[in-house]
Amino acid sequence: MDAGIAAHEAPDALRLAAQTALELPLLCQYWLDRCVHVYAKRHVLSLDPWIPVVEIKQRLARSAALQRRLADGPGLPSTELPDIVEILTLASRPGALLSGIELLRVRRVLEMAAGYARFLQPIDDFLFGDAEILTPNPILLGRLRDSLDLDGVLLDQASPELARLRQQLRVQRAQVQQQLQGLLRERERREIWQDPHVVQRRGRFLLPVKANFKGRLRGIVHDRSASGETLFIEPLGVVEQNNLLVELEAAQRQEEERILRGLTTLLGSETERLLLTLERMGRLEAIRAGLELAAVWGGSIPAVRESASFNLRALRHPLLVLRHFDDIVGNDLALGEEAKQLLITGPNTGGKSALLKAVGLLHLAAYLGLPIPAEGELGYFPSIYAVIGDAQDLQADLSSFSGQMRQVRDILAQVRNDTLVLLDELGNGTDPREGAALAQAVAADLRECGVVTILTSHMAVLKRYALREDGVLLGGMGFDLERLQPTYQLQLGRAGASQGLVIARKIGLPDKVLALAHAIHAGEQENWESWEDRRDSLLRNAEEQAASAQAAAEEQIRLRVQVQKELDKAAALRLRAEEEARKEWQKMLADARVQVRTAIAGLKQGRNTQAATETLDRLDQHLGATSAAEPELPTPGSRGLFLPLRQPVEVRRVDVAGQRLQVDLRGKQLWIPLGQFQADAGLALPREEGRSQYVAPEEHPWQLDLRGQRRDVAEAALLRHLDAAVAAGRNQIEVLHGKGNGVLAELVREFAEQDPRVASWRMARPEQGGGGVSELELR
Repeated sequence: MDAGIAAHEAPDALRLAAQTALELPLLCQYWLDRCVHVYAKRHVLSLDPWIPVVEIKQRLARSAALQRRLADGPGLPSTELPDIVEILTLASRPGALLSGIELLRVRRVLEMAAGYARFLQPIDDFLFGDAEILTPNPILLGRLRDSLDLDGVLLDQASPELARLRQQLRVQRAQVQQQLQGLLRERERREIWQDPHVVQRRGRFLLPVKANFKGRLRGIVHDRSASGETLFIEPLGVVEQNNLLVELEAAQRQEEERILRGLTTLLGSETERLLLTLERMGRLEAIRAGLELAAVWGGSIPAVRESASFNLRALRHPLLVLRHFDDIVGNDLALGEEAKQLLITGPNTGGKSALLKAVGLLHLAAYLGLPIPAEGELGYFPSIYAVIGDAQDLQADLSSFSGQMRQVRDILAQVRNDTLVLLDELGNGTDPREGAALAQAVAADLRECGVVTILTSHMAVLKRYALREDGVLLGGMGFDLERLQPTYQLQLGRAGASQGLVIARKIGLPDKVLALAHAIHAGEQENWESWEDRRDSLLRNAEEQAASAQAAAEEQIRLRVQVQKELDKAAALRLRAEEEARKEWQKMLADARVQVRTAIAGLKQGRNTQAATETLDRLDQHLGATSAAEPELPTPGSRGLFLPLRQPVEVRRVDVAGQRLQVDLRGKQLWIPLGQFQADAGLALPREEGRSQYVAPEEHPWQLDLRGQRRDVAEAALLRHLDAAVAAGRNQIEVLHGKGNGVLAELVREFAEQDPRVASWRMARPEQGGGGVSELELR
C-alpha cells in the first residue's frame, strides 16, 4: 500500500481498531438487546463516538433529562413497532396505492408517536423540542382512524358513498337470496335440488340442481361439480338482480380504491416529516434502553471536560459489572493535568488490563450518551488509540511482536497532545531486554509529545522509568499473599510486584528449582526493589489504619440512618392506623344515625316502641363490638344458586386460598368463583337420569362442525357442545358452519345472543375461516 494513502486512512482505522479492542461493539450489543423497536436499534447502530464535545454534551443532556422524567413521572411508552420506512418511500411516489394493512401499520406508528409527544409535552427541558416533531398530523391520523378497522379493512364511515354502496349491496344480496329461497321452498321442485342451499360463484348467487333435473329449472349454467352430478344454475328470474349486484360490487371496489389512494396521497405529502419523526422516536427509545442498561451497573451521567484530562472516582469496567454485578472493585484515577502518563504493574490476572480497558471504554460509552459506572469528570479525546491483546496475523506473516510494533508505529505517526493512548504489555514477544528498551523509548516519546498515556507492564526497566521521570505515575495492582488472590485495587505510588516466585512456591514447585530461581533473580535485581518493598509495607500499614477509622465512621452513620428510618416507619404506621380507625368509626356512626332516624320515624307513625328498642339494642351491640365476624364459607354438601345460570347446585369441594368452589351442575362438576354462589339450603336439586363425568378443558374438543346438518339437528348439537364446554371450563369454542346460504351462521348468531353463557360472538379472521367459522367467547 502507498505510504501516503496508509497515512491518510490511519486515523479512522486506528480508532475503529481501538473500539474493537476496548469491546465497544459488545457493549452496544447489550444496548441493542434492550431496544424495543427497530428505529431505536437503527439509532444505536448509527452512533459515532468521534464527534465534537458540544454534541457529546448534548447526548448526555438528553440522557439526563429522560432520566429525571422517568424518575419523577410515568414511564415512556414502549412497544414493538412495524418498520414503515419502505411504506413511506412507496407513498411518496406519484400514483402510489397502499393497502389497508400498510396504512394500518402507519397508523400504529403515528399513535405511538403521539404517545411520545404527550410524554414530552408537560416539562420544558432538553427533550421538550422533540414534542412538536413527534406530534403527528391530526388530519392524517384522524382519517386513518376513521377509515380503517383493527384489521386494516375500510369502514363504512370512510366515505358517504362507500356507506351508501355497502347498504345497497346488503339490501340487494338479501333480495336475491330471498327470491332464491322461495324457489327452494316450492314443493313441486323439492326433488331437483342437490342441496337446498343458495351458493355463490364468481359473485353471483346460484342454486345447486341435480344434473338429471336440468330441464326442470330455466336458467344459466355457471358451474358443474367435480363429480358432474350437480349443476350450479342461475334462474332467469334473478339474472338482472345478480347483474345489479355485480355492478354494485364493482362500484364498491372502485370507491374503496379511491379512498385508499386519497389516504396514500395524504401520507406521501407527510413523508419527509414522518422520516424525521421515526428518527426522533428511535433516539428517544434508544436513550431509554441505554438508561435501562446503565441501571444494571449503577451508571451516572458524567461531566465532560473540554480538555484532554479526566478525574474519575470508583470507576469500574461496565462489561465486568454486567457479568459479576457487585463483585467488581472500583478505583480512583486522575490523569492529564499534573501527570500525563500512568504505568500500571502487578501480577497476572490482577486487573491491569481490565482497568486499562475500563478507562477507554467509559470514555467511548459516554461519548455515545450512556451513563457510566464511575463518578467525576471525563476528558475530551478526539482520538483514542489502543494496543491490547495478541496482534498476531498469520495471513500477513506477522508475529505477535511484529503486529504490536506495527500498530505502535501507526499510532506514533498520528498522536497529538489531545489523544488518549492505551498500551497493554508493550514490548512482549521478543528478547526481554530489547522489548524493555523499545517500551521505554515509546513511553518517553509519548511523554515528550504531551500525550495522555496508560501502560501496563511487568518490566523492571519501566518501573524505574516511572519512578525517575516527572509527569509519570506509577501504580500497582494489589495482591493478597495469604489468600494468593489479587485485590484488584490500584495503589498509586507503588509498583505491583509480579509475585511469580511467591506464587510458584505456594503452588508447590520443587525447592531445588525455587532456590536456583531466587539466586538468579537476586543476582539480576538492584537494591531499589528491596527499599521499595519496605516503603510499600509502611504505606500499607498506614492505609489499613485509615481504612479502619473510615469504616468505623461509616458504620456509625449507617446505624444513625437506620434508627431514623425505623422511627419514621413507626410514626407512619401509627398515623395510618389512627386514620383507618377514624374512618371506620365515622362509617359506623353514619350507619347508626340512619337506623336511629328510621326507628324514630317508626315511633311517630306506628308508636311501635318495641321495634325501636330492639333497633337501639342492636346498635349498642354493633358499636361495642371489637371486630366483625368474618363471613362463613360454604362447606361440601351445601346447596345454593349458581347466579350466572340461576341453577341450583351442590358444593363438592372448597378452595379457600383460591376463593372458589367446585359444584355439581346438572351432573357436571365445575369450579366457579365464590362470588357466583348464593347459599340456599332449601333449594331442591333437579333429578337427572344419568350423570356425566367431569371433562378437563384440554380433553374437551374446542371445535364443533355443523356443516351439512339440518337447522334443528345443528341447534341440538350446539346446545350439547356448549353444555360440555362450560362444564369443562373452556373460555372459547369455534363453530364451523360454512358460508353457503347463511342459515347455520344465522342459527349460531341467534343462539349466541340468547344464551346467557355466551359473552360475545364474532366471525373468525379470513386466515382462520372467515365467514364460515364463528368464535364464541364464554362467560
